[in-house]
Amino acid sequence: MKTSKKYILYIAIPLLFVLAFILYNSIFGKPDMASDNPAGNPAQGRGAPGGGRALPVSVHVAGYMTADDGILVPGTLVANDRVELASELSGRVVEINFKEGQSVRKGDILVRLNDDELQAQLTRAEYQYKLLGQKLERQEILLKKEAVSREDYDQVSTEYNVLRQDIEQLKIKIEKMKIRAPFNGIIGFRYISNGAMLMPNSNVATIVDASNLIAEFSVPEKYVFNNLIGRDANFTVEGNSRKYSATVYAVDPEIDVKTRTILIRARFNNSRGELRPGMSARVSLSSQAEKKNIYIPNQAIVSGVKGHSVWLLKEGKARSQEVQSGTRSVDMMEILSGVEEGDTVIITGLMQLREGIAVKASKN
Repeated sequence: MKTSKKYILYIAIPLLFVLAFILYNSIFGKPDMASDNPAGNPAQGRGAPGGGRALPVSVHVAGYMTADDGILVPGTLVANDRVELASELSGRVVEINFKEGQSVRKGDILVRLNDDELQAQLTRAEYQYKLLGQKLERQEILLKKEAVSREDYDQVSTEYNVLRQDIEQLKIKIEKMKIRAPFNGIIGFRYISNGAMLMPNSNVATIVDASNLIAEFSVPEKYVFNNLIGRDANFTVEGNSRKYSATVYAVDPEIDVKTRTILIRARFNNSRGELRPGMSARVSLSSQAEKKNIYIPNQAIVSGVKGHSVWLLKEGKARSQEVQSGTRSVDMMEILSGVEEGDTVIITGLMQLREGIAVKASKN
């Protein structure tokens, strides 16, 4: 009897647990999935993560934008003109007519060397030239009267012309004893003092034309076929967030075989004197100005073994689309094919997307 009661208990206890579980679910269980989708939207209730609602994502509507390939490269600002002033002749410094950092005009006498000896030679030559001129006039009169030979007349004429050239040469040497500013600019530090003996090619100072600067930078050789002359090259410098604009005026005809880049120069008007030669710059150049292409945010691009793709939002569902990408800027990617104007591109939640999954666009 006792054994039969034990068997009954073994069977009854599990049944009680099952009945209690069923009763609990009927009272406190989750509502039917259909109640979460009262509108009967077929895009909801299936395909979303966990079988729940549509995945909220941010989107971007593709459209045409002015091409800006965003070539961002380092560059250097150099002076339009820069010269190391030097003496052509030897001589002692008797005058220094500039101060370091001073603005000078073209033709200003900056340094004067002692030219006393040359001045004395010039005075003597000019006296001789005057006498020879008088002698040549007399010889010409006598030649007409056939009182002197043609040979005597030619000899005096030759001496007269040679002396005239000697005088011109002395004047040139005297002028070279004055070191003049070759262009408008600013004088740098001087390397001479009054009384110093200068030898030919002795360094005097540096003069720089900082009113016009040149931004020098290099771009990859693939841009050699782009017409870059006349394009705007925007740049920034260290310590200043302002953007400056220069105009490309020259492209090196040769490509650097070591770096496979081509050197470009852009001119910047620095009449305000804000920038200085030698400053580093970050240059942004558009190689396809005025051309409009489809652009989408960089974060929308999915890279894979076969290439690039994006996720498009179509009829409430995510659809994968392979694309051919072009140039990349800081924020945007050029799309050559695969995306049309007006397409809705998904830019967030890409790791959770699957083909055909229900998605809902939220405000970006």
